[in-house]
Amino acid sequence: MTSKVIDVSYWQKDIAYDAVVDADIKGVIIKISEGCTEEETWRHHVDQCIERGLKWGVYVYSHATTPERARDEAETAIMLLSGLPTPPMGIWFDCEDPDCFEEGVDTTAICSAFIVECNEAGFTAGIYSSSLKFTDYMENSIQPNLLADYVPYWIADYRGYNGFAQTYPDKHVAGWQWSDKEYIGDTNVDMNEWYV
Repeated sequence: MTSKVIDVSYWQKDIAYDAVVDADIKGVIIKISEGCTEEETWRHHVDQCIERGLKWGVYVYSHATTPERARDEAETAIMLLSGLPTPPMGIWFDCEDPDCFEEGVDTTAICSAFIVECNEAGFTAGIYSSSLKFTDYMENSIQPNLLADYVPYWIADYRGYNGFAQTYPDKHVAGWQWSDKEYIGDTNVDMNEWYV
């Protein structure tokens, strides 16, 4: 069974959540931070989701170039979430910034460090990126076959199909972001097909 999920940040700060519900959206993944800097609108989005019974999760837009920095980014999200219910859709490591793929950066180790830090704190965590960022032959890419089988993936691929799911059929794909050009009311949103 699949459901429709959107992801939001400051750019969707004025989205009408009643319209989100009316559009049959079942979940919202909210930008909580960029690196170790808190995103200023995340708490509003969380409150709106909780008020309407929408499932929610958070994502961290990473700039990490070392596992230590990735752990710091995870700790920031964990600290910000303290006192709130555990996000039903988990914490996502948004690994798409060029910083994370620079020459000499072990991108897979960065992803692993973030996930382990979140898991040890009692949160589920997964990786968000484009299909094109995953290979098994370059150090500065994400190498799924070096990561644990339980790791969930949320894949951006606007080509009309999920290339990651085809290349890695044994991996756990939680969601597919298939468009960044959808609208709810006047608000532009990314649209995702969610599988869990």
